[in-house]
Order: sequence, then C-alpha cells, then structure tokens
Amino acid sequence: MPVFNYIAVNEKGKTHKGILEGDSISKIRILLNERGLMPIEITLVRHEKKIEHQESSNVKSLFTRKQRVPVSHVAVITYQFSTLLTAGMPVEAALASIASEVDNATLKRVLLGVRGKVMEGHTLASGMNDFPYVFPKLYTASVAVGEKTGQLDKVLTRLADYYEKQRAVQEKILAALIYPSLLTIVAGAIIVFLLTYVIPQVTSVFTQTGAQLPGVTIFLLFITDLLRSYGLYALLALILFVVLFRYSLKYTRFRYRVHLILLKIPVINSTIVSINAARFSRTFGILFAAGVPVLDAMTSANSIIGLLPMHDAIASAIVKVGEGTSIHQSLQQTGYFSSLSNQLIASGEASGELELMLEKAAAFQEQNTANKLSTALALFEPVLILTMGGIVLFIVLAVLLPIFEMNQLIH
Repeated sequence: MPVFNYIAVNEKGKTHKGILEGDSISKIRILLNERGLMPIEITLVRHEKKIEHQESSNVKSLFTRKQRVPVSHVAVITYQFSTLLTAGMPVEAALASIASEVDNATLKRVLLGVRGKVMEGHTLASGMNDFPYVFPKLYTASVAVGEKTGQLDKVLTRLADYYEKQRAVQEKILAALIYPSLLTIVAGAIIVFLLTYVIPQVTSVFTQTGAQLPGVTIFLLFITDLLRSYGLYALLALILFVVLFRYSLKYTRFRYRVHLILLKIPVINSTIVSINAARFSRTFGILFAAGVPVLDAMTSANSIIGLLPMHDAIASAIVKVGEGTSIHQSLQQTGYFSSLSNQLIASGEASGELELMLEKAAAFQEQNTANKLSTALALFEPVLILTMGGIVLFIVLAVLLPIFEMNQLIH
C-alpha cells in the first residue's frame, strides 16, 4: 500500500506532520479530516514527489528535503532485517516491524515507502532503488541477487557487516582528526586575539615615545595593522573561496584536477588511495559472494570510488579483465593497489576463494590506512606545537626588545 507524508493544520492552526498509508491521496485526505485536520500538503513517499494542495492562500508551501541516513542506522536495520527474515517473517512484515521501532523520521519514511512498493508486487530491490540516498547501488544490487538466489538473509548479514566496518573506519578517522583540529582552531584563535587586541595596546606605548623600534617589532605592528584593517575582508574572501571551491567540485574536470593535486601530496596521497582501495576490495567481495558476475561486480564496486584518476584506472582494468587478463594483473597495472593486496587477490583467483581474499585485502588496506593516519598525526601534533611556539616566541620578542632598549637608554 502506498505511503504518504502529510502536513496539515488543526482548528487552532497548529501544524501536524506525519506518515499515513492509503490507497490514494483522497483516502489520506479523508483520514485526516476524520482526525480533525485540514491537509495542506500530501507527498507520495515512494517517488519523493510533492503533490501540493493549497487549501488556504495564507499558508506557505513547505518543501521537504532528502536527508542522508547515518551509516550506523543502515547497519542496524540491516541486521534486524536479516534476523527477522531468518526467523521466517515475510519481507513486508519485517519492514513494518523495523519501521515501527526506528526513531529516525527519514529512515522510517523510507522503510514504509519500500514496504508499500513490495505490497504492490514489486521486488524488494526495486523498492529500494527509489531511495538511492539511503540504499546505494551496492545495497540494491546485493539484495536483487539475494532475492533471485533465495539467500536474502545471508546477503543482508554480509551487508550489515560491511556497513558496520565502514562505520568503524569512519569513526576511527574522525576520532584521530578531532584533537589536531581543535588544537589548530584554538591556537589560531588565540594568536589572532593577541595580534588584533593585546599587542596593539602594548605597542601603542612604544609608538608614543617616538623611539626607534626594532625591525621585529615594526614587522609585528605591520601584521596587526593588516589584520585590524583587512581581517574581516580576508575572512569574507576565505568564505567566498570555500563556497566557490565546493561549487566547482560539481564539475568533473575541476574535481579531476583537484584529485591529481591530492595525489602529489605526501601522506595524503597514500591515505586516500588506501581508503578507496579498501572500499573497492570489500564491495567487490560482497557482490561476488552474492553471485554477481565478476565484471558487473567490479563495475559496481568501481562506482563508489571517489578518487577520479583511480576510478578511470580501474575502469580500464575492468576492460582488460573482460578481454581475458586476470583480475590481479589488471588491478596491479593500475598502480593503486599494494603488492600484498595483489598477491592476496592472485591467491584467491588460483584457489577459488576470491571472496575471502578480497575481504583480507580490504582489511589490510583499512589497517594500513589507520597506521598511516596514526603516524601522520603523531608527526603533525609536535610540528603544530613547535610552530605555534615559534609564533608566540616571535610575539614575545617583538614586545620585549623595545623594553630592553628603553631600559638601556635610561641607564
């Protein structure tokens, strides 16, 4: 049965939002009228299209926006879905049960939308395809194969493990970046405060005396004047640059050039390559284990690679595999996979355990990424502290040197 979002008002003018199941929009309108509500907007969840009913000219149109669902939520509902199917519960009943316990409004709406399409006779994968911002291509492709082979519960278990590991990697990266980010922001804010507020008050005493100031102090005064006069403009220019940069990233050619620059920066290049290689290996392994043909599985896995030069290189490798070249040789020629990963994949091809070896290759790449991040941050923190210490030392010297010279003149 189709699922609809509604926005309505009661007799006192209070707005109500929610989700209802019904055969049609008119049925939803009747249900709302029975509850004493006047419908303002009714949206068919399944297609995410707005069908507006402007009952009053004084009410403004409200626009819904698609919201991404956290990976952790997707992992949880996938585990629940797998468990319920293993217990013998029908798909539509399992979806309804999970939706009833979900707190995330977007996810609840999506699950009910998928359930509505399943109840209409469509496949589960087809229902999920309507919500690509929640169920990506990897998810729907795996579900489709699971439905065809009758192993949907096992496929969902693999997907849940995949998303749980993805969440763990994301949390590890974020946790590693929190401390240096906070340290950089706080230290930068303190230095800006010193330069724009404290230092001008202290150095104003020196300028009033008319004495010859040291070059260090003159340079510091120049910086403080620059910040006080043009600091706001510099901040606005920085914000404008960030906005324009993010907008330009929508264009493939610009994004490709940015990625080429990132690949030339030490540490960063190997880190992003390892992250994307792990994603490819794990996704390829899941799809291959689900029964997806090799070329299709590689193509789907390559679709989630965000690094464009790497994406193009893997696409060329897929063509070579289609022409008869082995998987490990084709991937090795891209230059983006480590020697150990290539050896594991070669072993998997030879032994018939490609799925297992792809899993091990992904685990190795993820561990390699974590180690590189730890090493980079271990080096970054003392460098940052020394840099900030050097800036503070420069400020202190610029303030103290005129004082020393004034004392010498007095004596």
